[in-house]
Amino acid sequence: MKLINWLAPSALLAAVIATLGYRFGFLHFRLSLLVFFIAMLVCTLVFLVGVYKLAVCIYKKHRFPVELIPLLLACAFIPVLTIKNVGAGALNAVMIHDITTNIDNPPVFVFIQPDDGYRINSLIYPGGEVSVIQRRAYPDIETFVSPLPSLRVYQKAVFVASLLGWEIVAKDLAGLRFEAVTKTPLFGFVDDIAVRLTPRADGTTAVDMRSMSRVGLSDLGANAKRIRRFIGELEAVLEQELINLQ
Repeated sequence: MKLINWLAPSALLAAVIATLGYRFGFLHFRLSLLVFFIAMLVCTLVFLVGVYKLAVCIYKKHRFPVELIPLLLACAFIPVLTIKNVGAGALNAVMIHDITTNIDNPPVFVFIQPDDGYRINSLIYPGGEVSVIQRRAYPDIETFVSPLPSLRVYQKAVFVASLLGWEIVAKDLAGLRFEAVTKTPLFGFVDDIAVRLTPRADGTTAVDMRSMSRVGLSDLGANAKRIRRFIGELEAVLEQELINLQ
């Protein structure tokens, strides 16, 4: 029990320092992730040991220290929060950080510049092996085509981006494109987004998106998740627009 009393507060404090440390710029992102990962493992272990001790106490009709229950619940909160924010499959995510709906002709960043904030990863789409890995890992991520005209789709795309909480950096109506940034909820990692619309000969509109992380070899699946959500929300909005036009 003494071990729980010592480990639980230490792990919780380490998790808080890890997340706030990167957000406020006094910890490198790799160190922040390492500290948080260790803290999460310790919290998980403390919670499991605590539950085991509770079960033993109940079985043997011994008194379980009630003051440990808040600590155990707090420790359970850390892995639950992690799974909620990054997803259960994040640790199995492929080692790429730049995802696009069009690996043959990905949207390029025109307005967002390499010196816009701290970054390690290049704004230039790597292609090659990254494209192969993406095609294998995320075969469902591809160009979205709407039957509506480009200007109307563009307006709805910007609306959906704002609805999702992205910060629109620049809009280019003539070029039917816009760029945005957003932050991951847990650590506040900044990701760059480019959305490009292309009118097609048959009157439909192709929507392509690219989402990339500024730091890290892997994005823990965040960019693919973001693209899926954007396309899904946009499709729903455009379907309602079609219904309204009928």
